[in-house]
Amino acid sequence: MPFTFSQTNLNNDLETYDLAISINPTNAIINQTIEAGDVVVGSIGVANTGQVNADVYLTADWGPASGTTDREATLLANALTVSVFLSEDPAPTQQYIGSFIGLIDQRVITGLTPASDTQINISVGLPGTRSGPTLLGKAINTDFVFIAVSVE
Repeated sequence: MPFTFSQTNLNNDLETYDLAISINPTNAIINQTIEAGDVVVGSIGVANTGQVNADVYLTADWGPASGTTDREATLLANALTVSVFLSEDPAPTQQYIGSFIGLIDQRVITGLTPASDTQINISVGLPGTRSGPTLLGKAINTDFVFIAVSVE
């Protein structure tokens, strides 16, 4: 008769970090009609409500508004310029500058510590060189999506 022996290793415990951020406001910060040459600005507060340091990334999610086709929305998102600044003392730090369509997974905050917060300022503009008829009467719906990643 074969002999079988088994042993059980009990009560192993694994946990994950509490990683969480909150933003304020959660409603629209930019809701204007702009003309070529205009720039509009909005601010979003980002707070680390978790228990671990976090890097925060920003993506502009967008799509066509009513009366605008997917192709027209893409032209508009490519024409719009965006600047993202992190409010720091003594002066704001530029985190991104480029096209609206290119604002994808850009790190805007490095090492946000637990229980701290900061302000992100976002400006969106339509360059004066974009005054042709292609973009007249076109609109996009946008969301600014923040993603936190834990860092040590």
